[in-house]
Amino acid sequence: MACSSRVRMALLLAAVCLTWGPARAAEPVRAISYNVQFLPSLASIANKRGNTKYRAAELGRKLAVYDIVGLQEVFDDAPRNLLLAGLKQAWGDAYAEAVHPRPADGRFNGGLAIATRLPILAWHATYYTKSSQPKEYGLRADGFAAKGVLHARIARSAERRDEFVDVFITHLEAAADELRPSQYKELAAFIAEHHDPAHPMLVMGDFNTHGNPADQDDATSAYHQVLTDMRGAAPKLRLVDLWPTLHGRELGGTNEQESTEIGNRIDYIFLANPVTAELLRPRAVRVNPFPDEKTKFLSDHSAVEADLEWGR
Repeated sequence: MACSSRVRMALLLAAVCLTWGPARAAEPVRAISYNVQFLPSLASIANKRGNTKYRAAELGRKLAVYDIVGLQEVFDDAPRNLLLAGLKQAWGDAYAEAVHPRPADGRFNGGLAIATRLPILAWHATYYTKSSQPKEYGLRADGFAAKGVLHARIARSAERRDEFVDVFITHLEAAADELRPSQYKELAAFIAEHHDPAHPMLVMGDFNTHGNPADQDDATSAYHQVLTDMRGAAPKLRLVDLWPTLHGRELGGTNEQESTEIGNRIDYIFLANPVTAELLRPRAVRVNPFPDEKTKFLSDHSAVEADLEWGR
C-alpha cells in the first residue's frame, strides 16, 4: 500500500512538471550608472553632445527598462526634469526619486539623481568639503557645483520592504587630482554612516579615477586607495568591483564611446554583500555607449549597467 502511494505521488509530481514546466528564475534587478552631461547655465555650451532637450527625452525613454537609475551631471534642472518625467510616465505610481539638493550657498546642485520603480524607504545627501576653485581652474573648476554623495535605501518590492539595498551614487573631483583622495575619505564616511551591514549595497558613479588593468595591478594606485577606503567603511560587507569580477582583464573603458577598448574606465558599479550571505548576486555587467542617430551618442560617457538577482 505504501509503495502504491509513493508511485501515485511520483506520477502526480511528474504531471505537475509537465503542465507547468521548470521553475522560472526571478527577473533580475537592472541597475545603471550614467553620467549624462547636462551642464548648468552658461557652461551648457560645453556639452559635447548638445541638444539637451532631445537627449533628455530620449534618455527618459531608453532608461525606463531599468529598475534603478543613478545619474550624474544632471546639473541643469530643465533636462533633468524632462528625463525624470519620461521615467515617471513609464513607471506610473511605482516611480520614486531622490535628487541631490542645491546648497544654501548659491552653488549649483551636485548633479546627482536616483530614480527607481522600486520603493525608496529613505534617502540622504552630503557635499564634499574640498573641490577645485575657479581662481585656480577657471571654468573647469568643480567648485561651481556642490558635488557630493546621494544615498537611497531601495526595497526589493512593495511587499518585501524588509529586504533592501543601500544605493550610493557620486561624482568625484574632475580637475584637481590632489583633492580626490580627501573625497574618497568623505565618501567612505558617508557610506559608514548610512549603510546597513545586514543588507547589500551598491556604490555607483563617475569616480574620475582610472581602473584599468594596470591600475588594478598597482597596489599604490588611486583605484586601490578608494577601494580600501570604501571597504574600511563597511567592514561587515564584501565589496567588489563588478567589471573585473565578471570580465577579468578586459579594459571596459567608459570615457570614449567609440569602443570599450580605448580610453579609461572611470565609471563604476561596486557591489557589496554581507560576508555571511550573497543576498544580491551579479549576473552580468555591461558598458553601454547609447549610440544615437541624431547626436551620435547620448552623452560623452558610456553608462555602466548590471543585472542583479536577489538571493535568500
